[in-house]
Amino acid sequence: MKEISLKKLKVVNTLIECGSAAKAAKVLGISPSAISYTLKQLTAQLGVSPFIRKNNGLKPNEHALALQEKYREIMALNTTRKKFIISTYSLIEFYLADYINSMIDGTLLHFITMDTCENERLRKLQHREVDIDIGGRLPKDVSIVSKRYLYSKMCIMASNNHPTINETFTLDDWQTNKHLRWQRDSGSISSMVNNMDFHTPLFREREISWESPNLLTLAYLCSSSDNIIMIPEVFVESLKGMFPLKSFRSPEALDMKFECYIHYHRALENKVNSLDLHNIFDPKPR
Repeated sequence: MKEISLKKLKVVNTLIECGSAAKAAKVLGISPSAISYTLKQLTAQLGVSPFIRKNNGLKPNEHALALQEKYREIMALNTTRKKFIISTYSLIEFYLADYINSMIDGTLLHFITMDTCENERLRKLQHREVDIDIGGRLPKDVSIVSKRYLYSKMCIMASNNHPTINETFTLDDWQTNKHLRWQRDSGSISSMVNNMDFHTPLFREREISWESPNLLTLAYLCSSSDNIIMIPEVFVESLKGMFPLKSFRSPEALDMKFECYIHYHRALENKVNSLDLHNIFDPKPR
């Protein structure tokens, strides 16, 4: 059997990622008939079709998966890039930049704004427009690695000079104070917090004075006003080091857990693992 060309391997890889010839053709910039022709050539070379036709598209068999693995190995050998395109939230960006800058020489981090649409985030990972995505959990995809990255209790923060909140934080404090809300769109942040339901009176009836996707901005506003904010406990010590803030355990009725995930393309697994990003936080449940 002749050696299968990189061009054909790329078609197989894209077909697996996209699930249909029409979508793969669009991504590759070729016609669906060219995809069909490539599959016929592969079938002739392998002696068996690498895909099984289903009503909802093409399903890869073990031959297609083996070809995809070969494509990944070739691409991993061909690339010497030490640049990572990362999509995440502002405070996690702060941690990542500080950590990687001090630990890894010659690595360029290019941060971009995270899309609010899960499908768009997934598409960018699939097509390597983004190398690492750290945020809410994405739908399962065979080409994307998804691992829980952060797991933390939620807590309350207020200014050190808050006039009414002293040693403990109560539900009355929650209901009588104005709030800062960390949010990018309806649900993008709250979806990462277990049991956060904006329809309950505790959340629906609170008074929001400021809303932002930038947690650093909100922490500054919290430290210089009488507003309160609910944030993941994992960020508390760093924010206290930057701003005059104090933190409180949430009342039992507000007991919630925050978790976010790190996502990347399987072809980048060795490179991403080499960064040891889990050293930045302790992701284990407490």
